[in-house]
Amino acid sequence: MTDNRQRIKQMASERILLIRLSSLGDIVLTTPAIRAVRAHFPDAYIAMLVAEQSAEILRENPHLNEIITFDRLAKNKDTGEMLRVIRLLREQKFTLAIDLQRKFRTEMLMYFSGATERIGKGRLCTVRVSERGNKHATAHYFELLHAAGIPTEDQRLELFLSESERFAAAQRFDTAGVNDGQLKVGFFPGAGWKLREWMPDRFAAIGDKLVAHFDANVLIFGGEKEMELVQTVADFMDARAIPFAGNLQIRQLAACIEKCDLFLTNDTGPMHIAAAVGTPTVSLFGPGNHIRFQPLGTMHQTIRYDVPCSPCKQFTDKCKDNICMKGIGVDEVWESVSRHLTTHQTT
Repeated sequence: MTDNRQRIKQMASERILLIRLSSLGDIVLTTPAIRAVRAHFPDAYIAMLVAEQSAEILRENPHLNEIITFDRLAKNKDTGEMLRVIRLLREQKFTLAIDLQRKFRTEMLMYFSGATERIGKGRLCTVRVSERGNKHATAHYFELLHAAGIPTEDQRLELFLSESERFAAAQRFDTAGVNDGQLKVGFFPGAGWKLREWMPDRFAAIGDKLVAHFDANVLIFGGEKEMELVQTVADFMDARAIPFAGNLQIRQLAACIEKCDLFLTNDTGPMHIAAAVGTPTVSLFGPGNHIRFQPLGTMHQTIRYDVPCSPCKQFTDKCKDNICMKGIGVDEVWESVSRHLTTHQTT
């Protein structure tokens, strides 16, 4: 292993390729690894291959020289898109590649990139690192870096916003009637997987309590597919809520979340965005793996209802009762939310 690390260190001062083609939240979770690679190789040319649909989240990241995209939604993703990206990678003449996803497709892309040193899981890698144990996603990424002799320590997520993006978020809030002098609590009632969603009426119950006890602005966020859900939560509330759904691009959403004092969210990509922009979270976990994906640090709180079948197989639709989400009560969530805001107001 020592010989491998020395050889990699000699080569990797030139051109490094990082690969992670998965969803938005998974990309945000790679940011500690990106930062560690840059810290160890300050003069290297570092590129990252990501899904086209998630690439925007890495824009403005100062640790990357280039973002290369793969269209996971392309009809020819297994043929033409693979060949297009492989040709592009080979032109770059990378010396070191690290497969942060450790899947067959990403291993193939890494192998055909032509990189001399390839760190990942499979047989096409020059250094093989298997995933061991149930630990946080950032720790799994760090294991790959350790195999390259790259020291890691800081698991803090990062997302870099421009001042113009922050200004636009302030304008958006002003236009929507958000009172900047009041507490601002963001909700994200949606999720990429329906079984991860807490009940809309329970989000609404928390919203009414926030207005009654803290005179807070309740901001309900969602994507285009969640417009109806966002409006449902708002309609369930007796007090006023301010919906933001369907018209925010991902970086606009990040800038809005950054302005919130607290973010109440299901286990989904915006949860990681909130952690990356420094907004405290109360995160509701059900079928997902909280050990692997919960936000880390004292400013974040995870709430879950422990059942033997959780975490369950990802993205299954076979569960009929969704007990892991139904078991999370309003009182428990309110205690967590109110405790944070009370501390926030007195410090």
